[in-house]
Amino acid sequence: MSARALKKDEEEVLLRRADELCRENNLRLTPIRERVYRELVQSGGPVGAYDLVDRLSSDKKRLAPVTIYRALDFLRDAGLVHRLATQNSYIVSHGQPEVNAMKIMFVCTKTGQTVEVHSAEVAEAVKKAAEQAGFKNLSPFMEVEGELAR
Repeated sequence: MSARALKKDEEEVLLRRADELCRENNLRLTPIRERVYRELVQSGGPVGAYDLVDRLSSDKKRLAPVTIYRALDFLRDAGLVHRLATQNSYIVSHGQPEVNAMKIMFVCTKTGQTVEVHSAEVAEAVKKAAEQAGFKNLSPFMEVEGELAR
């Protein structure tokens, strides 16, 4: 199987997962939400909201940024995408970690490439540190900037 065919298969798996997740949770994956999600899936990396506006607008009709932000908010709340604060961009989520794990998104500052890792050990360490600091109800998502060692 070619790399292109493999990428297409991975895209279809992510799109099916989004559709199933929405159906299971009685959420509505409207056409614009689906278009935004599909564009993020096909991009393969982080994309800014205004880049999405440009990519999804046509010569005849430019989408309003608020339309894209609303779609992104829905997708983020549904657990389908993450907002990368360090890059002010959005990226597809590749599944939920186990109950006691934390999702860690490593972001390369040179290339913008991302690597998603799930770790119960990090979740436990953050939970302990949060308790010591008097915090609770932490997000199970962490973003770490650095450089790929490859």
